Amino acid sequence: MVSVKATDTASTVMQIISAIASKELSKSINLDSHFKYDLAFDSLNMVELCIAIEGALKTSIESRLSNVNTVRDIVTIIENNGGISDVPYNIDDFPIQKKQKHIRRLKLLMRLSRIAWRFELTGTQNIPTNGRYILCPNHQSHFDSLWVWAAVGSKNVDLKKISCLAKQEHLERKSSVFLLSMLGGIPVDRSGNTAPAMKRALACLQDGHTMLIHPEGTRTLDGKMGEFKGGAAKLAIDAGVDLIPVRIDGAWDIFPPHRKRPKVFRFGGRYPIKISFGALIKPDGKSVEELTAQLQSEVARMEHTE
Repeated sequence: MVSVKATDTASTVMQIISAIASKELSKSINLDSHFKYDLAFDSLNMVELCIAIEGALKTSIESRLSNVNTVRDIVTIIENNGGISDVPYNIDDFPIQKKQKHIRRLKLLMRLSRIAWRFELTGTQNIPTNGRYILCPNHQSHFDSLWVWAAVGSKNVDLKKISCLAKQEHLERKSSVFLLSMLGGIPVDRSGNTAPAMKRALACLQDGHTMLIHPEGTRTLDGKMGEFKGGAAKLAIDAGVDLIPVRIDGAWDIFPPHRKRPKVFRFGGRYPIKISFGALIKPDGKSVEELTAQLQSEVARMEHTE
């Protein structure tokens, strides 16, 4: 937590930002400093900023970051008592509390997945039977999360305490809301303001949840793995939990972006889904960048080839 001794909101905010920014850039901070272009802040820096401001000024601003560009914007929000949220939901309501019907349906979908597609699993011995951790698979299809949990199996995880990050658009349809509920989804603001979702995910990990995060942030459009972002590593460091690298192959062939439904049958047998679980990666004092690079390297190394 940033310690401040300031007489007004602006100077307090600038002191907090100075403590987060690089030493070189912090020297020239003023009210018109642009977070991205002048201070080189990324989404993780903004999460840190929200937490620090809440601790120092007892004001929550993370739901108002969508239109924030400069230091002055932050000060204005705080002086207006946080303003009104940019999103049409309360992030603290997620993940939606699971009822027995959610657990029953999730178990059913997991069993049906194992019947409809041929699961080829490796590294399942790396899955802890208890404890908190973050599963980090590459992202090939809409069903990746479901298929990873089907591979993990209900014996290895408490399905009442699983969570994942999911795009906000899943709240627009009843069918996807129910799936979001089953998987413990935490919506991420479509504008790119990840601070509320990251803060909520951290609280879930601290409460004993097992988390699933796709470090690429979005599905692949061509079947190739994209660059990993640092959110999963940041959460692992802050929560003091391990990462499990997960490699999925075959999901893109079954359910590519242009299809409304996944392929189920083909001549000659079921479509294969290949999922590998790597060895635990511990934060062990690594930076977000180091941990993210190690995670991406391990997931890439596990690629399944014909």
